[in-house]
Amino acid sequence: FKNVYLTGIVRDKLGRKMSKSLGNSPDPIELMQKYGADGVRMGMLLASPAGNDLLFDESYCEQGRNFCNKIWNALRLIKGWTVDETLSQPENNRIAVEWFNTHFNQELEQIEDNLNKYRLSEALMNIYKLVWDDFCSWFLEMIKPAYQQAIDPVTQKEAFALFEKLSRVLHPFMPFITEEIWHLLAEREEKDCLMVAQMPKQVGLSTQILNQFSVAKEVIVNIRTLRNEKNIPLKEGLELYIKKNQGQKADDTFDGLVSKLANISKLDYVSEKVENASSFIVGTTEFYVPLSGFVNKEDEIKRLQEELKYAQGFLISVEKKLSNERFVNSAPAQVVDIERKKMQDAQQKIQVIEEQLKQLR
Repeated sequence: FKNVYLTGIVRDKLGRKMSKSLGNSPDPIELMQKYGADGVRMGMLLASPAGNDLLFDESYCEQGRNFCNKIWNALRLIKGWTVDETLSQPENNRIAVEWFNTHFNQELEQIEDNLNKYRLSEALMNIYKLVWDDFCSWFLEMIKPAYQQAIDPVTQKEAFALFEKLSRVLHPFMPFITEEIWHLLAEREEKDCLMVAQMPKQVGLSTQILNQFSVAKEVIVNIRTLRNEKNIPLKEGLELYIKKNQGQKADDTFDGLVSKLANISKLDYVSEKVENASSFIVGTTEFYVPLSGFVNKEDEIKRLQEELKYAQGFLISVEKKLSNERFVNSAPAQVVDIERKKMQDAQQKIQVIEEQLKQLR
């Protein structure tokens, strides 16, 4: 044998060995009737770290069933969209497809590495996050047409192709639902089954779009957090003003998607600070959201004071690390540069918050 894989002992969630006398051994048939075969498989694999005992908990099977439901609902969503053959692909959708393809290739490398090392639960968790978070929560929201509007044929075709790729990598873990999805995504020959299909291959793509999306995602999350803090419903359009610093050029690659996912009615780049607006910082870029009629001045001051206190504490911790000669001399240059960048960002963030507080007072 070239490789030997040793499994651990299946124990209950209290760490006890499964036995008839303790009555802690579940009936697998009953579990499958309750959660489905794929749900049980996934639940077992999520709790199966390589080389360790498996602490079985029925909640893992419930998580597996919920994942099955998530995948099936995603299929129903994209197959339920009306297609207008006369529509051309919007730029926002093209960028969304390019981002997910690039991200998929990046994750595929990690998934294959975990599989090669027999880290099955880690590989499954990679796929779980890729499907639940990146595909369902972000990609589908990016390309979803407006209410009662049609989608263009190119985007629908590419969404189906991406769903097929996800089905391929998920099939070894959840064979039944993925095989069914495989045959519902396209017309296939009788023997054209997912179980004999090839796994996706990595394709060399530029990773620049991953960094661009990372910034856009943080901006969207900040705006959504701002809405929650101020109790502003999503249906209310907000204005967003962006101020680049340190000579950086504007990057509008994801501006359209930011506007769509955060319901921004107006997005513009400015060279000066926007007065009487709530703000946040991503990297060294400042973002301003005017909230006249929404903001309570005292609450805003309190929020900024808490944010300032956190930023000051973070700056102190970074400065201590950089003042340690042993760390600076022994750590890789790249690590030291990252810490210095953190310090510069924190200093600028503190300066911006202090100016905001000054304006409010």
